[in-house]
Amino acid sequence: MRVVLHVGLPKTGTTYLQALLAGQRDALRAGGVVHPFVRPGAMFEGAVEVRGSAAKFGLDPARVEGTWQALCERARVFLEQEGGSTAVLSHEVLAGATPEQVRRALTPLAGLEVHVVVTARDLGRQAVAHWQEEVKLGSTASFAELERDQLRCDTGRDAGPDAGGRRPHFWHAQDFAAALERWSGPLPAGRGHLVLAPPPGAPRELLWQRFAAACGIDPGLLDPTVEVGANPSLGAAQVALLREVNREVQRLGERGSGLDAAQRHQVVKRGYAEGVLAAQRGRPARAPAALADVLGPPARRWLEEVLAAGHSLHGEPDDLSPVLAGPGEDGPDVAPPPGADPVAVARELVTSARPRRRRWWRPSTP
Repeated sequence: MRVVLHVGLPKTGTTYLQALLAGQRDALRAGGVVHPFVRPGAMFEGAVEVRGSAAKFGLDPARVEGTWQALCERARVFLEQEGGSTAVLSHEVLAGATPEQVRRALTPLAGLEVHVVVTARDLGRQAVAHWQEEVKLGSTASFAELERDQLRCDTGRDAGPDAGGRRPHFWHAQDFAAALERWSGPLPAGRGHLVLAPPPGAPRELLWQRFAAACGIDPGLLDPTVEVGANPSLGAAQVALLREVNREVQRLGERGSGLDAAQRHQVVKRGYAEGVLAAQRGRPARAPAALADVLGPPARRWLEEVLAAGHSLHGEPDDLSPVLAGPGEDGPDVAPPPGADPVAVARELVTSARPRRRRWWRPSTP
């Protein structure tokens, strides 16, 4: 009776894996595996409850309260009363949990065999993905500013941001060795697993095969080739446009007509960034080649720590080599698409979020 906690990291194929698990629940159950269901969105809300980050995501704390306990109880019933062998809980919001948050999250699973799985990807792609996610959440920073303020400022893991320290968010969020250490620390030895995302061009299902092996389940229980939703990346020009839209939304907020956290998450991130802009499929952004010496050594060091701690590795060490821009290739910071009007877009987004308008926002401007 095994419970697998897949705690992230963000942007490491988590959306793909979670979509497979949720979309083929019946096939998994037939094979003795459950991906617990309480209500739509419960896995996300349970992770938010563990992290105490309801306000960040614009959620009502009363709604998320008790969700993690309910998910754990559903897993326990399946294992202890329904004859199941494995339960898999998964959300990347869990990755940055503090040791105290980890302890509380493990409490409802006492007496069960708990394993922790961390998925990781090369830091070249992760740097660009981290930057894009921050912009989706409202940041106006350029990649050059991220490089200056975060990538080149690793102040050490002893004082992560959740503990009031000064370690930049990027390093705290991407340190897979530290995440494994925090989550596996209260568990017996041998319960930690690191899954490496395959390099560009590899078959998509390879990630599922590695993940299934880490979970101890038969990869053939589900079809990893089906079309599933994904957390779409934006082209470099689309990120530039979103930064300008964010800047104008902030200006409107300063004038008293902006968006609260819940509205921004729903209308700007989900509707505009992940809907409208992601569909434009612009040229992908790649981290500059000059970052090779910044992004390569930490990943190698973390991998050595993972192996020295006795955790299982699923993937090839070379998969952590940073994917970077080639010679002469433009960096991530470019101009917005020609003809785009971020001021008009921002105003329409803010207007669409007003309670009197019940229809979902549709763009009338580029």
